[in-house]
Amino acid sequence: MKILRIIYDWPRPWQGLAPHPYELTISQLKAGHEVEIFSGFWPKSGGAERPGNIKVNTVIREPFPGTIFFTSSVLLFFKYLLWRRSNKVDIIHSHGHFAIWIYLYRYILQKYFPWSKELKTPIVVHFHNIAQSRMDELKENKADIKEISKRISWPMEIFSNKLSLKVASAVIFVSEKNRTDAVTMYKADPKRSFVVETGVNQEIFHSIGQEERDKSRKELGLDMYDKVILNHGMMLERKNIHLLVQSVPYLPKQYKLLLVGPGDSDYLNKIDEIIKNNKLEERVVKVGYTPYPEAPIAYQVSDLFCLPSSYEGLPKAVMQGLAGGVPCLVAGFKLSENISGLEYLDSTDPKHIAERIKQLIENPPYVDVQKVISLYSWDKRSQEVDKIYDFAIKNYLL
Repeated sequence: MKILRIIYDWPRPWQGLAPHPYELTISQLKAGHEVEIFSGFWPKSGGAERPGNIKVNTVIREPFPGTIFFTSSVLLFFKYLLWRRSNKVDIIHSHGHFAIWIYLYRYILQKYFPWSKELKTPIVVHFHNIAQSRMDELKENKADIKEISKRISWPMEIFSNKLSLKVASAVIFVSEKNRTDAVTMYKADPKRSFVVETGVNQEIFHSIGQEERDKSRKELGLDMYDKVILNHGMMLERKNIHLLVQSVPYLPKQYKLLLVGPGDSDYLNKIDEIIKNNKLEERVVKVGYTPYPEAPIAYQVSDLFCLPSSYEGLPKAVMQGLAGGVPCLVAGFKLSENISGLEYLDSTDPKHIAERIKQLIENPPYVDVQKVISLYSWDKRSQEVDKIYDFAIKNYLL
Protein backbone atom coordinates (compact mmCIF):
# COMPACT_ATOMS: atom_id res chain seq x y z
CA MET A 1 0.00 0.00 0.00
CA LYS A 2 1.26 3.49 -0.83
CA ILE A 3 0.62 6.02 1.94
CA LEU A 4 0.92 9.79 1.87
CA ARG A 5 1.51 11.13 5.40
CA ILE A 6 0.86 14.84 6.06
CA ILE A 7 2.33 15.95 9.37
CA TYR A 8 3.69 19.31 10.56
CA ASP A 9 6.08 17.83 13.16
CA TRP A 10 8.57 15.53 11.46
CA PRO A 11 12.18 15.19 12.66
CA ARG A 12 14.53 16.99 12.73
CA PRO A 13 14.09 18.53 15.31
CA TRP A 14 12.46 15.78 17.39
CA GLN A 15 10.18 18.00 19.46
CA GLY A 16 6.38 18.07 19.48
CA LEU A 17 4.67 15.13 17.80
CA ALA A 18 7.69 14.27 15.64
CA PRO A 19 8.57 10.87 17.22
CA HIS A 20 4.98 9.59 16.85
CA PRO A 21 4.63 9.78 13.04
CA TYR A 22 8.29 8.82 12.64
CA GLU A 23 7.93 5.59 14.66
CA LEU A 24 4.62 4.76 12.96
CA THR A 25 6.25 5.27 9.57
CA ILE A 26 9.17 2.99 10.51
CA SER A 27 6.73 0.20 11.45
CA GLN A 28 4.74 0.72 8.25
CA LEU A 29 7.92 0.45 6.18
CA LYS A 30 8.81 -2.79 8.02
CA ALA A 31 5.36 -4.12 7.13
CA GLY A 32 6.06 -3.54 3.42
CA HIS A 33 4.17 -0.29 2.85
CA GLU A 34 5.49 2.58 0.77
CA VAL A 35 5.32 5.95 2.54
CA GLU A 36 5.88 9.51 1.35
CA ILE A 37 5.87 12.51 3.68
CA PHE A 38 4.71 16.13 3.52
CA SER A 39 5.95 18.04 6.56
CA GLY A 40 7.09 21.33 8.03
CA PHE A 41 10.80 21.93 8.57
CA TRP A 42 13.15 24.23 10.47
CA PRO A 43 15.76 25.83 8.17
CA LYS A 44 18.66 25.15 10.59
CA SER A 45 17.55 21.73 11.85
CA GLY A 46 19.98 19.76 9.70
CA GLY A 47 17.43 18.36 7.27
CA ALA A 48 14.59 15.84 7.52
CA GLU A 49 15.11 12.25 8.67
CA ARG A 50 14.57 9.84 5.75
CA PRO A 51 14.21 6.27 7.10
CA GLY A 52 14.51 3.73 4.31
CA ASN A 53 15.32 6.62 1.96
CA ILE A 54 11.66 7.64 1.84
CA LYS A 55 10.84 10.91 0.11
CA VAL A 56 10.12 13.85 2.40
CA ASN A 57 8.53 16.96 0.85
CA THR A 58 9.07 19.92 3.15
CA VAL A 59 7.37 23.28 3.66
CA ILE A 60 9.01 26.00 5.76
CA ARG A 61 7.42 26.30 9.21
CA GLU A 62 5.37 29.28 10.38
CA PRO A 63 7.59 32.38 10.75
CA PHE A 64 5.65 33.58 13.83
CA PRO A 65 3.66 31.53 16.40
CA GLY A 66 -0.04 31.24 15.52
CA THR A 67 0.39 32.04 11.82
CA ILE A 68 0.50 28.47 10.47
CA PHE A 69 -2.98 28.73 8.93
CA PHE A 70 -1.99 31.65 6.71
CA THR A 71 1.63 30.73 5.98
CA SER A 72 2.86 27.12 6.09
CA SER A 73 -0.58 25.57 5.52
CA VAL A 74 -1.12 27.70 2.41
CA LEU A 75 2.27 26.70 1.01
CA LEU A 76 1.48 23.06 1.78
CA PHE A 77 -1.81 23.27 -0.12
CA PHE A 78 -0.26 24.53 -3.36
CA LYS A 79 2.69 22.14 -3.10
CA TYR A 80 0.23 19.28 -2.56
CA LEU A 81 -1.85 20.26 -5.61
CA LEU A 82 1.27 20.27 -7.77
CA TRP A 83 2.38 16.92 -6.34
CA ARG A 84 -1.03 15.29 -6.93
CA ARG A 85 -0.89 16.08 -10.65
CA SER A 86 1.69 13.31 -11.16
CA ASN A 87 1.45 11.13 -8.03
CA LYS A 88 -1.06 8.50 -6.93
CA VAL A 89 -1.44 6.93 -3.50
CA ASP A 90 -3.82 4.40 -1.94
CA ILE A 91 -4.48 6.42 1.21
CA ILE A 92 -3.83 9.91 2.56
CA HIS A 93 -3.11 9.96 6.29
CA SER A 94 -3.21 13.50 7.68
CA HIS A 95 -2.28 14.43 11.24
CA GLY A 96 -3.82 17.60 12.70
CA HIS A 97 -4.60 20.98 11.19
CA PHE A 98 -1.56 21.41 8.94
CA ALA A 99 -3.77 20.22 6.06
CA ILE A 100 -6.65 22.63 6.79
CA TRP A 101 -6.84 23.99 3.22
CA ILE A 102 -6.68 20.47 1.76
CA TYR A 103 -9.70 19.63 3.93
CA LEU A 104 -11.52 22.70 2.62
CA TYR A 105 -10.57 21.83 -0.97
CA ARG A 106 -11.91 18.29 -0.64
CA TYR A 107 -15.07 19.53 1.07
CA ILE A 108 -15.81 21.88 -1.85
CA LEU A 109 -15.13 19.06 -4.32
CA GLN A 110 -17.43 16.66 -2.42
CA LYS A 111 -20.20 19.25 -2.43
CA TYR A 112 -19.96 20.56 -5.99
CA PHE A 113 -17.65 18.27 -8.01
CA PRO A 114 -18.12 14.73 -6.64
CA TRP A 115 -16.67 13.19 -9.83
CA SER A 116 -13.26 14.81 -9.21
CA LYS A 117 -10.18 12.58 -9.49
CA GLU A 118 -8.93 13.99 -6.20
CA LEU A 119 -11.78 12.24 -4.39
CA LYS A 120 -10.78 8.81 -5.70
CA THR A 121 -8.32 8.57 -2.80
CA PRO A 122 -9.73 8.26 0.73
CA ILE A 123 -8.30 10.39 3.52
CA VAL A 124 -7.77 9.29 7.13
CA VAL A 125 -7.46 12.11 9.68
CA HIS A 126 -5.49 11.61 12.90
CA PHE A 127 -6.49 13.65 15.98
CA HIS A 128 -3.80 14.02 18.66
CA ASN A 129 -6.03 16.40 20.64
CA ILE A 130 -9.41 18.13 20.39
CA ALA A 131 -9.08 21.91 20.10
CA GLN A 132 -12.48 22.72 21.64
CA SER A 133 -11.86 20.47 24.63
CA ARG A 134 -8.36 21.82 25.18
CA MET A 135 -9.66 25.40 25.03
CA ASP A 136 -12.45 24.67 27.52
CA GLU A 137 -10.05 22.99 29.96
CA LEU A 138 -7.65 25.94 29.92
CA LYS A 139 -10.45 28.45 30.43
CA GLU A 140 -11.83 26.40 33.30
CA ASN A 141 -8.40 26.35 34.94
CA LYS A 142 -8.02 30.11 34.33
CA ALA A 143 -4.71 29.60 32.56
CA ASP A 144 -2.79 32.49 31.03
CA ILE A 145 -3.84 32.48 27.37
CA LYS A 146 -2.27 34.56 24.63
CA GLU A 147 -4.57 36.78 22.58
CA ILE A 148 -3.38 35.21 19.32
CA SER A 149 -4.46 31.81 20.65
CA LYS A 150 -7.90 33.03 21.73
CA ARG A 151 -8.65 35.04 18.60
CA ILE A 152 -6.84 33.15 15.82
CA SER A 153 -5.22 29.80 16.67
CA TRP A 154 -8.07 28.16 18.56
CA PRO A 155 -10.92 29.29 16.28
CA MET A 156 -8.93 28.11 13.25
CA GLU A 157 -8.05 24.79 14.90
CA ILE A 158 -11.72 24.20 15.75
CA PHE A 159 -12.69 25.07 12.16
CA SER A 160 -10.04 22.63 10.89
CA ASN A 161 -11.23 19.90 13.28
CA LYS A 162 -14.84 20.18 12.12
CA LEU A 163 -13.89 20.42 8.45
CA SER A 164 -11.65 17.35 8.59
CA LEU A 165 -14.49 15.28 10.06
CA LYS A 166 -16.64 16.16 7.04
CA VAL A 167 -14.09 14.87 4.51
CA ALA A 168 -12.47 11.94 6.34
CA SER A 169 -13.31 8.36 5.42
CA ALA A 170 -12.05 7.32 8.85
CA VAL A 171 -10.79 9.22 11.90
CA ILE A 172 -8.15 8.11 14.39
CA PHE A 173 -8.08 9.44 17.97
CA VAL A 174 -5.20 8.84 20.40
CA SER A 175 -7.53 8.31 23.37
CA GLU A 176 -11.11 7.35 24.11
CA LYS A 177 -11.63 10.75 25.73
CA ASN A 178 -10.61 12.47 22.49
CA ARG A 179 -13.05 10.30 20.56
CA THR A 180 -15.89 11.00 23.03
CA ASP A 181 -15.18 14.75 22.97
CA ALA A 182 -15.22 14.79 19.16
CA VAL A 183 -18.52 12.91 19.03
CA THR A 184 -20.05 15.22 21.68
CA MET A 185 -18.61 18.56 20.58
CA TYR A 186 -18.23 18.11 16.83
CA LYS A 187 -20.87 15.45 16.10
CA ALA A 188 -18.20 13.09 14.72
CA ASP A 189 -19.62 9.88 13.23
CA PRO A 190 -18.96 7.11 15.81
CA LYS A 191 -18.95 4.47 13.03
CA ARG A 192 -15.95 6.14 11.38
CA SER A 193 -14.15 6.98 14.63
CA PHE A 194 -11.38 4.74 15.99
CA VAL A 195 -8.97 4.88 18.91
CA VAL A 196 -5.30 4.04 18.39
CA GLU A 197 -3.23 5.00 21.40
CA THR A 198 0.40 6.05 21.14
CA GLY A 199 3.19 3.49 21.07
CA VAL A 200 6.67 3.12 22.50
CA ASN A 201 9.97 1.94 21.05
CA GLN A 202 11.13 -0.59 23.63
CA GLU A 203 14.49 -0.95 21.90
CA ILE A 204 15.58 2.49 23.12
CA PHE A 205 13.30 3.06 26.15
CA HIS A 206 14.35 0.47 28.70
CA SER A 207 15.96 0.29 32.12
CA ILE A 208 19.75 0.17 32.64
CA GLY A 209 22.21 -1.10 35.25
CA GLN A 210 23.15 0.85 38.38
CA GLU A 211 26.68 1.66 37.16
CA GLU A 212 25.44 3.28 33.95
CA ARG A 213 22.66 5.06 35.86
CA ASP A 214 25.17 6.57 38.33
CA LYS A 215 27.41 7.69 35.47
CA SER A 216 24.52 9.44 33.67
CA ARG A 217 23.41 11.09 36.90
CA LYS A 218 26.89 12.46 37.51
CA GLU A 219 26.95 13.99 34.01
CA LEU A 220 23.70 15.81 34.85
CA GLY A 221 25.00 17.11 38.18
CA LEU A 222 22.97 14.61 40.21
CA ASP A 223 24.20 12.06 42.75
CA MET A 224 23.12 8.61 43.91
CA TYR A 225 21.23 10.02 46.92
CA ASP A 226 19.05 12.42 44.92
CA LYS A 227 15.40 11.56 44.35
CA VAL A 228 14.81 12.65 40.76
CA ILE A 229 11.41 13.72 39.40
CA LEU A 230 11.33 14.02 35.62
CA ASN A 231 9.17 16.03 33.26
CA HIS A 232 9.97 15.58 29.57
CA GLY A 233 8.30 17.35 26.65
CA MET A 234 7.25 20.76 25.38
CA MET A 235 6.81 23.20 28.25
CA LEU A 236 3.45 24.85 27.75
CA GLU A 237 0.90 26.48 30.05
CA ARG A 238 -1.58 23.61 29.76
CA LYS A 239 1.03 21.12 31.01
CA ASN A 240 1.25 22.98 34.36
CA ILE A 241 5.03 22.66 34.70
CA HIS A 242 4.92 25.81 36.85
CA LEU A 243 2.74 23.96 39.37
CA LEU A 244 5.20 21.08 39.38
CA VAL A 245 8.03 23.54 40.12
CA GLN A 246 5.93 25.10 42.88
CA SER A 247 5.58 21.65 44.48
CA VAL A 248 9.35 21.32 45.01
CA PRO A 249 9.54 23.48 48.19
CA TYR A 250 7.10 21.05 49.84
CA LEU A 251 9.52 18.16 49.26
CA PRO A 252 12.67 17.14 51.19
CA LYS A 253 15.89 18.78 49.95
CA GLN A 254 17.24 15.64 48.28
CA TYR A 255 14.27 15.71 45.87
CA LYS A 256 15.35 17.24 42.56
CA LEU A 257 13.26 18.16 39.51
CA LEU A 258 14.68 17.41 36.04
CA LEU A 259 13.02 19.41 33.24
CA VAL A 260 13.84 18.16 29.74
CA GLY A 261 12.43 19.90 26.69
CA PRO A 262 11.99 23.24 24.93
CA GLY A 263 9.06 25.57 25.44
CA ASP A 264 7.26 28.82 24.82
CA SER A 265 9.66 31.66 25.75
CA ASP A 266 7.11 33.54 27.89
CA TYR A 267 6.25 30.38 29.78
CA LEU A 268 9.91 29.48 30.31
CA ASN A 269 10.44 32.96 31.77
CA LYS A 270 7.52 32.34 34.13
CA ILE A 271 9.13 29.08 35.29
CA ASP A 272 12.50 30.80 35.76
CA GLU A 273 10.83 33.46 37.91
CA ILE A 274 9.28 30.78 40.16
CA ILE A 275 12.66 29.05 40.50
CA LYS A 276 14.36 32.34 41.41
CA ASN A 277 11.69 33.48 43.87
CA ASN A 278 11.75 30.13 45.68
CA LYS A 279 15.58 29.78 45.58
CA LEU A 280 15.31 26.48 43.72
CA GLU A 281 18.34 26.92 41.45
CA GLU A 282 20.09 23.93 43.08
CA ARG A 283 17.01 21.72 42.99
CA VAL A 284 15.62 22.27 39.48
CA VAL A 285 17.79 21.07 36.60
CA LYS A 286 16.79 22.41 33.17
CA VAL A 287 18.20 20.56 30.17
CA GLY A 288 16.21 22.05 27.29
CA TYR A 289 15.68 20.44 23.90
CA THR A 290 17.03 16.89 23.69
CA PRO A 291 16.92 14.84 20.46
CA TYR A 292 14.61 11.84 20.66
CA PRO A 293 17.40 9.21 20.42
CA GLU A 294 19.03 10.79 23.51
CA ALA A 295 15.81 11.16 25.53
CA PRO A 296 16.02 7.70 27.22
CA ILE A 297 18.89 8.96 29.41
CA ALA A 298 16.52 11.31 31.26
CA TYR A 299 14.18 8.42 32.14
CA GLN A 300 17.05 6.12 33.14
CA VAL A 301 18.30 8.55 35.82
CA SER A 302 14.84 9.31 37.23
CA ASP A 303 12.82 7.85 40.09
CA LEU A 304 9.45 9.22 38.95
CA PHE A 305 7.93 10.87 35.89
CA CYS A 306 5.34 13.59 36.62
CA LEU A 307 3.01 15.35 34.17
CA PRO A 308 0.28 17.42 35.92
CA SER A 309 -1.45 18.58 32.71
CA SER A 310 -4.83 20.23 32.41
CA TYR A 311 -5.37 18.43 29.14
CA GLU A 312 -3.57 15.76 27.07
CA GLY A 313 -4.35 13.38 24.23
CA LEU A 314 -2.14 10.48 25.20
CA PRO A 315 1.41 11.71 25.82
CA LYS A 316 4.19 9.53 24.42
CA ALA A 317 6.42 10.61 27.33
CA VAL A 318 4.30 8.58 29.74
CA MET A 319 4.62 5.39 27.68
CA GLN A 320 8.36 5.99 27.43
CA GLY A 321 8.61 6.23 31.20
CA LEU A 322 6.59 3.07 31.82
CA ALA A 323 8.60 1.12 29.23
CA GLY A 324 11.74 2.08 31.16
CA GLY A 325 10.28 0.92 34.47
CA VAL A 326 9.72 4.46 35.80
CA PRO A 327 6.47 5.05 37.75
CA CYS A 328 4.37 7.86 36.26
CA LEU A 329 2.18 10.38 38.11
CA VAL A 330 -0.10 12.17 35.64
CA ALA A 331 -3.22 14.24 35.03
CA GLY A 332 -5.23 15.39 32.02
CA PHE A 333 -5.94 11.99 30.42
CA LYS A 334 -6.74 8.35 31.19
CA LEU A 335 -5.17 5.29 29.61
CA SER A 336 -7.63 2.67 28.32
CA GLU A 337 -5.67 -0.13 30.04
CA ASN A 338 -4.92 -0.46 33.73
CA ILE A 339 -1.12 -0.44 33.90
CA SER A 340 0.62 -1.02 37.21
CA GLY A 341 2.94 1.92 37.84
CA LEU A 342 0.67 4.54 36.28
CA GLU A 343 -0.89 6.79 38.92
CA TYR A 344 -3.33 9.68 38.45
CA LEU A 345 -3.42 13.00 40.31
CA ASP A 346 -6.70 14.01 41.96
CA SER A 347 -5.62 17.66 41.99
CA THR A 348 -2.90 19.81 40.45
CA ASP A 349 -2.48 21.89 43.60
CA PRO A 350 1.32 22.05 44.25
CA LYS A 351 1.02 20.75 47.80
CA HIS A 352 -1.03 17.76 46.65
CA ILE A 353 1.43 17.06 43.82
CA ALA A 354 4.27 17.06 46.39
CA GLU A 355 2.39 14.69 48.71
CA ARG A 356 1.79 12.18 45.91
CA ILE A 357 5.39 12.46 44.65
CA LYS A 358 6.77 11.74 48.13
CA GLN A 359 4.36 8.86 48.60
CA LEU A 360 5.33 7.17 45.32
CA ILE A 361 9.07 7.67 45.73
CA GLU A 362 9.07 6.36 49.29
CA ASN A 363 6.93 3.37 48.25
CA PRO A 364 7.65 2.80 44.52
CA PRO A 365 4.87 0.88 42.77
CA TYR A 366 5.64 -2.09 40.54
CA VAL A 367 5.74 -1.04 36.88
CA ASP A 368 4.42 -3.75 34.55
CA VAL A 369 6.96 -3.20 31.78
CA GLN A 370 6.07 -6.40 29.93
CA LYS A 371 2.42 -5.37 29.67
CA VAL A 372 3.45 -1.97 28.31
CA ILE A 373 5.70 -3.56 25.69
CA SER A 374 3.14 -6.18 24.63
CA LEU A 375 0.28 -3.68 24.29
CA TYR A 376 2.02 -0.53 23.10
CA SER A 377 4.70 -1.50 20.58
CA TRP A 378 4.73 0.59 17.41
CA ASP A 379 4.39 -2.57 15.28
CA LYS A 380 1.11 -3.34 17.06
CA ARG A 381 -0.05 0.22 16.50
CA SER A 382 0.83 -0.05 12.80
CA GLN A 383 -1.32 -3.19 12.52
CA GLU A 384 -4.27 -1.35 14.09
CA VAL A 385 -3.84 1.53 11.64
CA ASP A 386 -3.76 -0.95 8.72
CA LYS A 387 -7.23 -2.16 9.70
CA ILE A 388 -8.50 1.43 9.68
CA TYR A 389 -6.98 1.96 6.22
CA ASP A 390 -8.83 -1.14 5.00
CA PHE A 391 -12.06 0.22 6.48
CA ALA A 392 -11.53 3.60 4.84
CA ILE A 393 -10.90 2.08 1.41
CA LYS A 394 -13.74 -0.45 1.55
CA ASN A 395 -16.30 1.95 2.94
CA TYR A 396 -15.28 5.04 1.01
CA LEU A 397 -18.46 6.65 -0.31
CA LEU A 398 -18.70 10.10 -1.88
